[in-house]
Amino acid sequence: MPELLRIENIKQHFYSGGGIFRKGYTIHAVDGVSFSVKQGETLGLVGESGCGKSTLGRSILKLFEPTAGKIFFEGRDITHLSVKEMRSLRQEMQIIFQDPTESLNSRHTVGMIIEEPFIIHGIGKPAERKLWVKELLIKVGLPESAAERYPHEFSGGQRQRIGIARAVALKPKLIICDESVSALDVSVQAQILNLLLELQQEMKLALIFIAHDLSVVKHISDRVA
Repeated sequence: MPELLRIENIKQHFYSGGGIFRKGYTIHAVDGVSFSVKQGETLGLVGESGCGKSTLGRSILKLFEPTAGKIFFEGRDITHLSVKEMRSLRQEMQIIFQDPTESLNSRHTVGMIIEEPFIIHGIGKPAERKLWVKELLIKVGLPESAAERYPHEFSGGQRQRIGIARAVALKPKLIICDESVSALDVSVQAQILNLLLELQQEMKLALIFIAHDLSVVKHISDRVA
């Protein structure tokens, strides 16, 4: 399979400003990471808590501007693209966060949450978007009626399914799964992992699966970093 993503010597440093009585210092959250991901492949990204896995995931998506290094997506250097230039590329690169309770807007219905990516990118008419939302809910194993309810009305596993529906809505080529099952019960973890594998096969997705649980990584990954 052809290469989809390549990162070269990515560094993500944060500066903590000093005060009157203390000196500022630099936090080396990510310090020189390189790897590649092929189309349709799952790369497991493993490390202990606090080692910078999630920060690296956000740096790849340029939610944080990398301090140094290069990011190539489909052979294109996207390292220094502006926020405006990145907008169209965001359709191709999505993320599923660890805690769906925090990543889903509690004031919006599930339908509004899943429809939002289409609205942001100007895709489809209102009637079409409503139909797509229902199709996405069914795809992730939720009833169409879920569109009218709010995130707090669902269990943790169901909320993660909503997060997955939002992530795959624009048919991306790459999804970063940031500890996306670590907050769930073991039985629910298996259901979500199987759902991700089904969607990956159906949509030819590449996944970067960030985790610290080696048994989970073994179950889903083609390669491990």
